[in-house]
Amino acid sequence: MEKLVESSGIVIYKAGNKLHISKSSSTGTSTFLFVLALLAIILLANGVLQLTVFKDQLPDSEKLGYILMGIGIIFFFIFLLVWKQHKKQAARPLQLLHSICIVDIENNMLLDSQLKMLAPINKAYITRKMQITSSSPELLLCWNGGTLSLAKGNPFSGGIASLEKVLVANGIKRK
Repeated sequence: MEKLVESSGIVIYKAGNKLHISKSSSTGTSTFLFVLALLAIILLANGVLQLTVFKDQLPDSEKLGYILMGIGIIFFFIFLLVWKQHKKQAARPLQLLHSICIVDIENNMLLDSQLKMLAPINKAYITRKMQITSSSPELLLCWNGGTLSLAKGNPFSGGIASLEKVLVANGIKRK
């Protein structure tokens, strides 16, 4: 088994002549980690500014500086705990991930997670769909009579370009 790509909560790995497209268990933590890191940096920076630059300009700037730094340190420790959990989830064995679909390259078939045929590979294609809630598009796998959402793009965890690249390199057309 060889992991080809991991992005936006999706893992594509190859086992024999089959591409497995699976959901990672750490889908939402990338955005949460970004927000925690941003809050920690902003609070720590403002705390340092209150203790250094503004210490003589505001009457309670020293107290405010220590409070902001304390809250910033709390956010930093929460960030470290979530990051540790994120790494632990990302290290799970590939076969334990929730399967979305399987591309059987040898038999030219697109299979669902229960190994039922969805379409021939040459009839399937990938396309992007705009998401109202994100700056990253959603990646769809389409065929005559069906559509499957592969990934809701997330700019904080890599977007969908690398997923598209692997799928196209393995015979799925882009539309």
